[in-house]
Amino acid sequence: MKIKNTPQAFLRSANVWRLRFYLVAYLTALMTLVAPLDPLINPPVDQARADVPITYQEFAAQTGRVLYGWNDYQFECLDFIWTKESHWNPLADNPISTAFGIAQMLGEDSRNGYTQISNGLRYIEHRYSTPCNAMKFWKRNRYY
Repeated sequence: MKIKNTPQAFLRSANVWRLRFYLVAYLTALMTLVAPLDPLINPPVDQARADVPITYQEFAAQTGRVLYGWNDYQFECLDFIWTKESHWNPLADNPISTAFGIAQMLGEDSRNGYTQISNGLRYIEHRYSTPCNAMKFWKRNRYY
């Protein structure tokens, strides 16, 4: 079978190369967006304590401050909620629902406390804007 050298064949091959270009550009942009999340996935090490990862509370306070602009007062509200919910235990399990982990998020499947914190902070920011708003809701309903 002979391949025809037509403009349509040329355009089809050009579309393949354009698609490859866009795919590479998309993946590059995606990696650029994901790269700043690396400290959330792999928690930072406190240099003063020589290779000891920071505590869950320190990680939550720093992440809230850096990513969402929350202050220490907001962290106190967050600490109130998560102490009531799980006592900051990444293995805390709710026997009557699918809530699991530090933030007691429904359907949480990660056993990594830092990942649970990242997911919980993102949820609070999306649903309540701040931990203190979430705490007000929690005090009225005993869940958030």
